[in-house]
Amino acid sequence: MPEPLFDACEKNKPDRVKVLIAENCDILQVDGQGRSALHYCSENKDTSCARLLLENDEVKSRILDLQDHEGCSALHLACMNGNESMVEFLCERGANVKLVDNESHSLIHWVTVCGHLHLFDILLEYKAPIHTADIHRAFPIHYASQLCGKSVHDDLKIDSAKALEILQIFIDRKVDIDCTDGQNRTPLMWAASADACDALRLLYKYGANQLHVDKDSLTALHCAATRGHTSCIRMLVEQCGCPIEGEDVNGCTALFYAITLDHPKACKLLLDLKANCDHQDNRGRTPSHCAVSKGNLVCLKHLLEAHANIWIKNKRGDYPIHEAINLLVTNKARKATDESTKIYEIIRYIFKLYPYKIAVQNDERRTPLHLAASLGDIDTCEVLIQCGANSNTFIRTNAGNYLTPYDLARVRGHQACADYLVSKYAGQRGNLLASIYARRIQKCYRQYELQKKLSVPNQESSPSKTTDGSSEEIMKTKILPTKLPKSKNTLLKQAKLCLDNKQLDDRFKTHSLNIQSLRKSSVLLDDNNAEERRRVFAKSKTTVSSMNQSNEAKSAEFILKCFINRIFLSDRLDLSNKVIIHASNSIATSNRLYDRRKLIAEELHKLKQARLNNQYIVISRPLYQMLIENAFNPQNRRADEIERYLETLLKAYDVELEAIRKRTKSVPPKLTRRASQLS
Repeated sequence: MPEPLFDACEKNKPDRVKVLIAENCDILQVDGQGRSALHYCSENKDTSCARLLLENDEVKSRILDLQDHEGCSALHLACMNGNESMVEFLCERGANVKLVDNESHSLIHWVTVCGHLHLFDILLEYKAPIHTADIHRAFPIHYASQLCGKSVHDDLKIDSAKALEILQIFIDRKVDIDCTDGQNRTPLMWAASADACDALRLLYKYGANQLHVDKDSLTALHCAATRGHTSCIRMLVEQCGCPIEGEDVNGCTALFYAITLDHPKACKLLLDLKANCDHQDNRGRTPSHCAVSKGNLVCLKHLLEAHANIWIKNKRGDYPIHEAINLLVTNKARKATDESTKIYEIIRYIFKLYPYKIAVQNDERRTPLHLAASLGDIDTCEVLIQCGANSNTFIRTNAGNYLTPYDLARVRGHQACADYLVSKYAGQRGNLLASIYARRIQKCYRQYELQKKLSVPNQESSPSKTTDGSSEEIMKTKILPTKLPKSKNTLLKQAKLCLDNKQLDDRFKTHSLNIQSLRKSSVLLDDNNAEERRRVFAKSKTTVSSMNQSNEAKSAEFILKCFINRIFLSDRLDLSNKVIIHASNSIATSNRLYDRRKLIAEELHKLKQARLNNQYIVISRPLYQMLIENAFNPQNRRADEIERYLETLLKAYDVELEAIRKRTKSVPPKLTRRASQLS
């Protein structure tokens, strides 16, 4: 139950207070909050109870400036309540107007925040300090500058006209209009954050610096964009001349903040005001990176309407789509399902607009599907495949290996994702697919070369006359080449991957090993009876039919000519002596694999010895590069994990070397077999 004295003071019963004092009631007693009876009088406009409590000078000296557990005196509470009569009475009795609470809020702070304009004259008359900083180093003018904002006076019920009058008092008292708080922010920046357009206009009129930046290099425009205040953004840019491309400490403009914090209206306004939609921050990120990573589809549409380029890489070499896929894993770890749903929606939207970008690669040669598989994100893999990604598309590493999404999922230890790709989308190993595609291309090329040599156009054409005396030119006859496989379009797409400069280097290194077979084949092709055999072979394998077949043959011949121009490096070599040799069958490749296997075996032995002897684990630079090429980063890995991976890699090299040895011993060169069949 409340003490009788506290209850009588709170309910303004001076007669009861007088009786309790006469009965020697303890006037100095405090409650659980550290408040005395005088604190309970702060809400009463009648000062009778307070006068009775302060009649005794000894009691007055002890309770007049007594502060509760929050550091508030009776005068503080009277100022908070806007009790003008009590404030004036306490000031007359000598209350200390310089007292501050536990957060260093002065009396002027409280009457400003509460909007009690009528108390300023009383406090200033008794020399209350008007310009003191609180614990956050914010001055009363900072709080006054944001009173006109909607987000403030809706809660505190402060009239905007009254708020402007309070701000005008500080300006008239010549306080520092550009004073800074703990974040180095001025009252102008506070007004921009609170959507206080009237305060912005007043401060700018009296010379506030609109170019001032805080400790993070944020301007007033950044503050307005952070909250999405479109009216303040327009005023700052059009009337105050605030730079629209001002950068913070990270190189981000106001447009970055509007998009990141999901303010589409502010984003649209900044773009209408000619903000750079392709501006890059210190990490190379553009506003498009922010929109895609946050799943902000509306802002992305505004960026596309402003002709933004959403295919710009950041400094890590990631496009916005790659950055979003990386963020999806973080969102799932935080169980932020709503954010992940938004990102999936934006991924579908992007690849609906740009379906040909589904296999775009970052600087690490990762397509979106490869990246999702390497992270073990099955849901993202499903979304990307639905958008048109090929589950068996492969990329080439610096070591010459070809990796599919299945390879990356398996190497990174995401077995669930690897099993998913195999069971549902028939995931395959990249090196195996590359070998198959390379063999198909070689077969098409050999067919083309053979049909080209067997084609015997009639070089001599003479005009023949018809029955009506007119002359016509006799058409040259050609033997049509056989049709290309149905998957020729797929082969064309994969030709660049399968037969690139690395394989060409291997082919020229082993060129000397195949020169004898080439010479034999050229001799056989120059035999006296070769022409007759070619005609017989061509008649058995090809037919001369309609004009549509002829057009198809011409297109096939044109496609294969493109193959030739892309495959071979030097036009000075004789085309008849050019043979495509797959890398896995070359001696150079076998030697290289053996050297890599030897290096792995040596380093694995050293690693085991170091672990057994409790020594530091040291990974040499060649081994580190080899692990990175195989999509295995040894950093932050345990020693046993690295050992297991090296043992797996060692077995894989042994299998590959054994396969190469079997092929090179039992299978003769294919061109020699073809030539032997023609002889």
